[in-house]
Formats: sequence, structure tokens, C-alpha cells
Amino acid sequence: MMEQRPGSPRETSSSRFLHLCLRGRWDNTALEVAETIAAQSNFDWIALEGAIEAEGLAPLLHTILRGKNLLPPALEASLSLSYHRNACRNMLLFHHLTEVLQHLETAGVPAIVLKGAALAERVYGDIAVRPMSDLDLLVQPQRVAITRQTLGAIGYILSGIEMQRGYTEEFRSEETWTKKGLVDIHIDLHWRLISPLYYQHTLSTDWFWETALPVKINGANALVLGWEAQLLHLCAHLLLHHGGQGWLWGHDIAEVIHRQQTQLNWQQLLDRAQTCNLLLSLQQVLTHVAANWKVPIPTAILEQLHTLTPSPTEQRILTWIQAKHLTASLRSFLVDLIGAPTWKQRLRFAWNTLFPTRAYMQHRYSISTPRLTLLYYPYRWLRGLRRLPST
Repeated sequence: MMEQRPGSPRETSSSRFLHLCLRGRWDNTALEVAETIAAQSNFDWIALEGAIEAEGLAPLLHTILRGKNLLPPALEASLSLSYHRNACRNMLLFHHLTEVLQHLETAGVPAIVLKGAALAERVYGDIAVRPMSDLDLLVQPQRVAITRQTLGAIGYILSGIEMQRGYTEEFRSEETWTKKGLVDIHIDLHWRLISPLYYQHTLSTDWFWETALPVKINGANALVLGWEAQLLHLCAHLLLHHGGQGWLWGHDIAEVIHRQQTQLNWQQLLDRAQTCNLLLSLQQVLTHVAANWKVPIPTAILEQLHTLTPSPTEQRILTWIQAKHLTASLRSFLVDLIGAPTWKQRLRFAWNTLFPTRAYMQHRYSISTPRLTLLYYPYRWLRGLRRLPST
């Protein structure tokens, strides 16, 4: 279940209830309305449980609703269990994050902690509240090689296989490193902030690094994005990577605004969104957040934001990202194809994507009989054009 705008045709009583409960972290009146919805005799508790599980909201809802008597006892107990499980998992993740940060500091590599790990304690004030599937770190492009060496030296292994030699460096913004154990630890190593290829070539990260703030994570030195940079990155990530959908990502943005409303330099945020060609991300996400999450965004800022005109390239990229008649893989392919700065790079990107190495194909599709590998290329293309069952 994805985040829906209240009042939309897809909205149900369970989605409305869920949205109000999430707002209840800072809006008590929202919980009062939620209580009246939950009192309805036909309220669909099964649909609510499914949405909570799908969106990873149980730990957060536990902190909002515990002791409020809004939920059936069994569901409240389930949320409590999820909260404590997530606390144990996140303690382990933060332990490994501390280890990585300490080794990177020894190697002379500054690192910015991104997304969930940066929000859990600093924004939510409780590492158990924010679920994390992995740990995201941003390093400068010239430090990628030493970062890889450092991760390898402490037991992390690069996940996956490149489509073609040099593909990752030229066409990707991140890669995943994994350490196997009782719980597998995944480090998403970023050297660029935004994935679409257009932004990899046009978005300078200088401002994000210059405004980054020093923090301590379990005693280890680290950096996190400054509040304006944080908000811009979260809005862009939500729209460009998740199509603007996802309850938890929307709540992250609302939580940042709620917590930092008096500290945010809104004019700087608008100026940087325009400089970074991320105006549409800010326009669409902040408009939705102001209307539906009920956090204070100055009216003058919203009005000014909508007088600004996004670039034609930004508009074209978002049009393809939001082309719901296409499969996700085809949308991603087309977005990156039009985002490549030269025709030569477009041809190289298309060729590498359509004709990856045999080793990649065998790994990607778990091909146990190597002589059948060639047959999987047409399957790969068809799967990108329409939805086929995965192997």
C-alpha cells in the first residue's frame, strides 16, 4: 500500500486511519479523528495490518499509538514486538556502521551518512523507530577506490557482477557491499547523490559536502547532510527513486520539517533546488506534504516555489519516471538513456544494458546450464517490455 492523498479515489478507511495515526506524532487532533474512524463497525483491520507490514511502519506506529487504546490488543502487541525487534536489528547495524566509519576515518575518507541511519537518532530521537534495510554512505568520487579497499579489508564483499567492465563507474551512482553473518550487513556505497544518469553528470555535490554537519555515531566521527540539503535530497529521492509514493519516506520529510521548522533556511532551499534542477521534486513533494501532513511550510515559500519554472530536461525526465504504462525497468532504461550527455554514451549505455556479459547473465538469472545463456538475452528484453514471472 503506497501513500495516498486523502480524498483520492483509492483512499480507504484503513489508509485514512493510517495517515492520521502517522500525523499524530505531532498532531493530537489527527488521533481524535482516527479514533472515530476505528470505531466504525466495518473498519478493515486486516487491510490495515497488511499496509503496516508492507510499508515497514510498525515500529513508528508503536511509539505513536502505545497506550492510546486505538488498536485491538493483538495488533498493539504485534507493533510492540516489531519495535523491539527493530531496536535489536538497528543496534547491530549501528555497531557495524561505527566500525566502518572508524576504518574510513583511519584511511582518511570523509563519509556522509544518508537516509535511514542519518534520520533514526538525529530526527526521530530513537534508533528503534526507523527501519533500515541497509546503511547508506556517500563518499567523494576520488575516494571510492580507497573506500572499496577499506570495506574489503574488514570483510565486506562487493555484491553482484558488472554488466560490462567499467559500467558501474560510468553509469551508476552506487554499489552494494555485504558482510555475511547472523544478520547480513549491507553497505550502499554512493559517490553521487541522485541515480538518474542526467543528475550523475549535472548535479554537483559540492554544496552538499560544504554544508554537511559533523556528528558522532557511537563515538565514531561522521557527517550528515545539513538540514536544507537533507530536505532537498529526501524530496528528490522520494520523487525520482520512488515515484512520490511510500508512507515512510513521506513521514521522514514531514518529520524533518516539523523538527527543524524554525531553523530551515527556506530561501536557500529554493535557490539550491533551482541550481540543482530539482525544482519539480520540491514543488510536488512539498505541496503534498503541506496539504496532507500538516507541517508548517511558509505560505510565501510555497507561492514562490510555484512561480519558478523547471528546466525542460527535468520535466522530460520526470514525465518518463511517472509513465505508469511502462514497466519499472523500461522506465529506468529510458530515463538514463535520455539523461546521457552524449550520443556516444547513450549508445554505450544501451549496448551494455541490452548485452551484458555472460557472467552477469548467469549470475542475474541463476542460469545453471551455461550453454543456455544466449537464450536469456531475448528473455531479458521481453521482461523489460512487459511483466513476466521472475526466475
